[in-house]
Amino acid sequence: MNRQTERVRPAHPPTVFLLVITAVLVVDVLLELVWVLGLGSSSYGAANAVRLLLVVVGALVRVGLLIGVWLGKKSARGVLFGVEVFFGLVMVLAALIMGAASTGSAASLLIGLGIALLMFGCAFLLNSRPVRVWCEGEVRSPEPARAPLAQWAQQQGWQVAWNVPSSVLDQLRGQPFHEYRRKQVPVLMRGHHRGAPAMVAQVDFRHLHKATTGPSYYSPGADRYVEPSKTVEHTTTISAVVVELPAPVPELLVGTKRNLLGDVESLFFLNKAQRLFQGRAVGQVATGGPSIAFSAADGYLGDYYLYDADPAYAHAVLTPERATWLKSNRSSGPVFFRLSGRKLVVWAYTELGGVAVVDALLAAADEIVRWIPPAAYQDPAAAQADQRHVPLVQWQIPVG
Repeated sequence: MNRQTERVRPAHPPTVFLLVITAVLVVDVLLELVWVLGLGSSSYGAANAVRLLLVVVGALVRVGLLIGVWLGKKSARGVLFGVEVFFGLVMVLAALIMGAASTGSAASLLIGLGIALLMFGCAFLLNSRPVRVWCEGEVRSPEPARAPLAQWAQQQGWQVAWNVPSSVLDQLRGQPFHEYRRKQVPVLMRGHHRGAPAMVAQVDFRHLHKATTGPSYYSPGADRYVEPSKTVEHTTTISAVVVELPAPVPELLVGTKRNLLGDVESLFFLNKAQRLFQGRAVGQVATGGPSIAFSAADGYLGDYYLYDADPAYAHAVLTPERATWLKSNRSSGPVFFRLSGRKLVVWAYTELGGVAVVDALLAAADEIVRWIPPAAYQDPAAAQADQRHVPLVQWQIPVG
């Protein structure tokens, strides 16, 4: 599920970050005064006066913008970020020019570069997540249904933990747990399903994208049509189950086909942690019925695509009838899965809004296990896929 809904600001500002930004700006302005009046001063008094005036006016403007950032103004953060980046580049250029044109000005060059470094550091802090969320708000992830899930876990004898550190997922490799770099784990449950170790989790991914803000218009300066846009943060939620198999099987990923331009955009925004580009599918499995509106698959889901496997093995596991069954799951929406050594991972792009989603995913896992051909358990590629297997019972999970 991919959402861009109402954004919520935190109740309190990120005081530590804002104090550091304030301190950096103060030191920056003091160094600018030293640079203009001392080491970088000119023999012409009028030129020094103009430089001093520019520094003072710039400091006042930045102080005003900083006050806006403290008050949580989105526009103030954006303008101050742009000012720091622009004048940081100007300071680098000015310091290099003065250093090349003057003699004995090594100290002037170093201070000029130091000022630029402080400006870039301030811009970096302004773009940090706590400051961005304070000024722009964030899309809150849906809360899992705590009471029903806790009751279900108690009845099944499972452990349940809330707001688990995302580093726990480092014990699982590949999709879907590392689809995006920024993630949260609101709930994670662990126990046994039909005698096999199993796990259920909701993972909320945050990723940045460009979004249009209005109709395109002709720009005389650029001599072309311009489409206004801005960077927005989306949240994609998955619910996943992991069930350990009695023996390892070769790798197989059953998913959707990603858009290449989307992969390039994600590369630009540092969205992806692994598998920056999807690669070539080894097969495509058609499904019956109409395509389903599905934001995680570039607008719709029609066919399933097979990756990371021998084509014969992949098509033996997933047939058109089975693919149609996966697509038509009513409780969780379309279901995807991955076979990786001793683990079967089944997921859907939805939140754990209730026990029905858990039951649907576990039922899908039971069905997928029946699709694995017996020869897969004897395939030499199975041992290779199982090399980094960490048994679920050995996981260190904080129990809440």
